[in-house]
Amino acid sequence: MLLRFGAVMAVVLAAASLPASSLIGVRRVVVVGARTVSAADIVSRSGIRPGDRLLGISTARAAARVRTLPRVARAEVSIGLGGAVTIHVAERRPYAAVALRGRYLLLDASGVVIDTVPAAGRLPVVAAERLRPAWLQMGDRLPEPRVLLAVKALGDLPREVLAPGVKIRPAATGELALVTPDGITVRLGPLRGLRERAALLPQLLTAVRKRGVPVEYLDLRFSGNVVMKPATWPGAGERP
Repeated sequence: MLLRFGAVMAVVLAAASLPASSLIGVRRVVVVGARTVSAADIVSRSGIRPGDRLLGISTARAAARVRTLPRVARAEVSIGLGGAVTIHVAERRPYAAVALRGRYLLLDASGVVIDTVPAAGRLPVVAAERLRPAWLQMGDRLPEPRVLLAVKALGDLPREVLAPGVKIRPAATGELALVTPDGITVRLGPLRGLRERAALLPQLLTAVRKRGVPVEYLDLRFSGNVVMKPATWPGAGERP
């Protein structure tokens, strides 16, 4: 009899030690931090529904499910008082657009594909010739070294030159070229040392435009030297 009484008391004490909120069901799910992904999609992907037992919820697994959404970079799920569940998310931001088969892939700064759209909008465009990714999966990094190199290079270029309509062209050799919206081609060279070589690019482009002399290209491949080749005929530079 004493043993049975002790077992019952142990169960009662264990229940009393749990937060009161854990003994009830989910009453509401709140999404914080979403900008482009709908709250309904996030809640649906989490697998949490109003009425679910809070004790049966794994916040880690729910957060992992939310992170499978291509635009979601980070997700955390927490359980609060009164049966409230909060899902905090941080979204991936479009950083560059990649021209592919008449459409554009939107990539974040790490090269993860987050969407496909008909137009690049105001994003820099990565224009790689004969681009044929081994696979294409939303939420994965694009398996194309040239594109990833170009995306990384964008972070080393002055913000002033990344105007809407600008293109960056990665070659198989690792060389990079920039084409401005008004058709000026800039040979950037390799990624190594690019930040230093491109530091004066805004001033160089301004000077070229003020002179009004068409140029075929500017060459920044050699550290400490800038080569400008005048166009030999109108429109020799690439047009956007």
